[in-house]
Amino acid sequence: MNNKLIEIFVGALMVFTVFPVRQYARNWMAVKLGDDTPVREGKLTLNPLAHVDPIGCIFMILIGLGWGRSANIDPRNFKCKNRKLGMIAVALAGPAANLIFAFLMSLVVYLGMAFGMNTTLVAVFDLLAMLSIRLAVFLLLPVPGFDGGDIIMMFLPAKFIWKYGKYFQYISFAAILLVVAGPLNSIITVISNVFYKFIYTVSGLILGIFIK
Repeated sequence: MNNKLIEIFVGALMVFTVFPVRQYARNWMAVKLGDDTPVREGKLTLNPLAHVDPIGCIFMILIGLGWGRSANIDPRNFKCKNRKLGMIAVALAGPAANLIFAFLMSLVVYLGMAFGMNTTLVAVFDLLAMLSIRLAVFLLLPVPGFDGGDIIMMFLPAKFIWKYGKYFQYISFAAILLVVAGPLNSIITVISNVFYKFIYTVSGLILGIFIK
């Protein structure tokens, strides 16, 4: 029960830490590429209230996976020649921010263990790292509305998107159900564990240089 309460607490903490960071990273990338939509919508900020999606927050707290509310990125405003590559860069900015955040949390975990930090607090930082990684993997699924879906859209013919776009919301809903039911969750867990071990290996090697 204590572990479940910690998971719920960390899920809520994610909403106010990781979500704003990942959404800011996406919006910052879009602005750098020339689209000022995030600025006009007031989403080029780390204020969590600007990025809250109620349903995504509930899922994050309950199952450790969720989503925020992104700005309406318009690749037509990009100044780069290849707008598809620009949109892919925006889509990858969020997961990249998640992994960087997880790396920083892993450093805190190692330092906490080295200097006698409270074990519960160490567990919180460790869970933050894992959930941040899981969020990156989850949102890279090729599902409409997710980062992975944004990438896939760049390679689909406009006619296909126009014809089948009305079904995209159902695809997203089905994917979320598969995560909740278990099948997709298992795949996400396996991939996340690979990233988790890699990140902790790298952070351990780096800190090993300074801490004996």
